[in-house]
Amino acid sequence: MKKLLGILVLILIMQTAAFSLDRDDLAKLMSKAKTSVAANNIYDECEGENAFFKIFYSKRCKCAIKSGKANNHAAAIEILDQCGL
Repeated sequence: MKKLLGILVLILIMQTAAFSLDRDDLAKLMSKAKTSVAANNIYDECEGENAFFKIFYSKRCKCAIKSGKANNHAAAIEILDQCGL
C-alpha cells in the first residue's frame, strides 16, 4: 500500500503541467475582475499557476483575485499594496 501511495504522489508531482491554469480558466478569473488593474494583475500573477484546486493557488494569485473583487481602482490598488504586489 505504501508503494502504491508513493507512486501516486510521484505521478502527481511529475504531472504539474497538466494541472496548470489554461487560457480558459485564466480568462474566467480575469472576467470576474471589476477593474482593469485587477484583471491585469490576475493575468500576471496567476498565469503559470500549477494548482489542482483553487485552494492551492499561491498567495500572490489569491491576492490578485481578491483585488478583482474591489469595486473601484483605488480599492484594488490598496489591496495589492497590502499584499506587497
